[in-house]
Amino acid sequence: MHLSLSDAMYKQLKEKSDEIGIQITDLIKLYIKMGLQGGLAARQEGASEVMVANLSNRLDKVERDLKLKVTMMEGRYRQLEEALDYILQRLDALEDLIGEVKAKKALGVEQESVNT
Repeated sequence: MHLSLSDAMYKQLKEKSDEIGIQITDLIKLYIKMGLQGGLAARQEGASEVMVANLSNRLDKVERDLKLKVTMMEGRYRQLEEALDYILQRLDALEDLIGEVKAKKALGVEQESVNT
């Protein structure tokens, strides 16, 4: 089936489909279904379907965003963990170096007192 729409009508459909978070073709099908069923009850049911579809799409988006943020946070956590490990290794090396310097000074001081 082929359907020709004016640019203005297409724009309205696009805005409405973006608003509720469904594809234009699904929105057109929903409108056709509502028209075929007729009556206020059918329109309310169609509106409920649109609201459910909108909420479902929003929930899917929130879930995707949350998964992305969790993945990013896990990556950042790993980076921070690696940086902390590096800092701790450097600190251990500096402590060892300070211990060696103190030991050499202590030996140097004792040797000077033995020589005098």
